[in-house]
Amino acid sequence: MCDPISMALMTVASSVASTVMTASAANAQADAEFEAAEAQRKAEEQEALRGIAQEQQEGLEQQSDIMRRSQEELGAAQASESMLTESSLGNLLYAAEYGLNVGLGRIEEQTARDAAFRASQQADAISRQGTRGVQAAGRAGQQISSAVGSTLKTAVGAGASIYNAPNTPDRGTGIGSAGGS
Repeated sequence: MCDPISMALMTVASSVASTVMTASAANAQADAEFEAAEAQRKAEEQEALRGIAQEQQEGLEQQSDIMRRSQEELGAAQASESMLTESSLGNLLYAAEYGLNVGLGRIEEQTARDAAFRASQQADAISRQGTRGVQAAGRAGQQISSAVGSTLKTAVGAGASIYNAPNTPDRGTGIGSAGGS
């Protein structure tokens, strides 16, 4: 059987070792959560960039379609030019140019809205990653604080048990001296 001091010291040492292991595990968990959050953010950011590129490509294709239709209308108007008065030809050309500009303007506006939406998605992904990192660090800090608190309680309890120990042989007289010859 061990004396109360040895028991108390072993209890404190065990608690300190447990605290160190808890802190190490909490830090590893926080690191893993942060890495997972960063990987998810990168994936979301890549998807947003892919979406922007796709929308820009679709916008260019729409612009090309509008330009082609406008060119066809202009060609048809020029082919029938001999039958039109100067005023009617001007009206046709103005209407075609107006339609072209309105169509291109709408496509540019939609492309700008889409790009702004994707940029917002990117910013949101970055923000969520930061939040997840802060939450992981907070959880790790709570686990470590709890483990340290438990170790301190154990140390205080061990100190109290040593202080309140019944008369231990040789307490205060030096080890091995029985007060005799």
